[in-house]
Amino acid sequence: MIDEQVGISRIEVKLDSTNSGQHKVLYANGRMQVRVLVLLHGIDNNGDGASLHGHPALQSLRLIAYHGARPLEGDWSVTVQENRYAHEMTGGATRLTEVPRVTDNRVSNVSDPVQIFQFWVSASRPGIMEVAAEIVMDGVVLRSNGIGFDSSVTLEAVPPKKYNRNSFSLYKFGAFRELVYEERIQTFHIGLQADGRQVNLLDWYSNDVALNPYDADDAVMVYSSGTINHYSGGGRSFYGYLAPIYGQTASIHTPHGYVNFRINDVPGVLTLVQRTTLQTEEKPENEGAFELAVIDEFGTEHWLAIEGDKVQRTFILGESKRSTKQFS
Repeated sequence: MIDEQVGISRIEVKLDSTNSGQHKVLYANGRMQVRVLVLLHGIDNNGDGASLHGHPALQSLRLIAYHGARPLEGDWSVTVQENRYAHEMTGGATRLTEVPRVTDNRVSNVSDPVQIFQFWVSASRPGIMEVAAEIVMDGVVLRSNGIGFDSSVTLEAVPPKKYNRNSFSLYKFGAFRELVYEERIQTFHIGLQADGRQVNLLDWYSNDVALNPYDADDAVMVYSSGTINHYSGGGRSFYGYLAPIYGQTASIHTPHGYVNFRINDVPGVLTLVQRTTLQTEEKPENEGAFELAVIDEFGTEHWLAIEGDKVQRTFILGESKRSTKQFS
């Protein structure tokens, strides 16, 4: 059992384990995270380094504002759970697997005299926050905001980049697949090109459909053409299904059973699958476009709309009624 007389000789707040950089910029979208490390230097009664691992005081460790010593809350939030979005303004690799769930934010070895803990900070509104740390040790509040110790990092939240409809594209990917006579599926991709590169899309949601947390195996129906009376070849009705984010395959339910199709062959795009059939409608025609928010690699959402072209039996990516609010 740990000697509870072990004390803290120093509290450091850093952006990484080295001394490089105490200032970082993030997008103020409520999702982009910056990693903040707190280093606690343990010391025993003899003045020698000692591990604090297991000490009950560690349960009180938290991040605070350097000025005022308030906990991070409101426009600034902190968690021990990392999310899927890029932590750097330059972007990052597309996550094709779920982020592991964590229960412990310690990132140091249990025997190290310097115990290191990581936190993930995000902001929902532009502003600047100088971040310090606080811990209650044997009934005494220790802070790194210049009272006893002096260590902090500065986070600057800036307005997120918004992209207009012209930066997004909806295009066919690969050849269609015929299930039975005149029953076929075709894959489409929704992508974002901006700043001279592909900006990865990592998620989507809509107020019109309910999604399971961390995605399900089934794609979600987002469009139904209804019965097309002006039959001119290519099917009497067609449907659109948006696929989940993770995994290698997804499925749709048809009168012929479940149909599997590949997803994520191209990282950083969303997959929309069209099913065209000679059968009359299985679901009433959509009233208006399907509106959805797509979320880019930094965690910023952009509202779009998916409409059906009944003559060409295809989809059109349009402006959401909400999109004008993004640029006001």
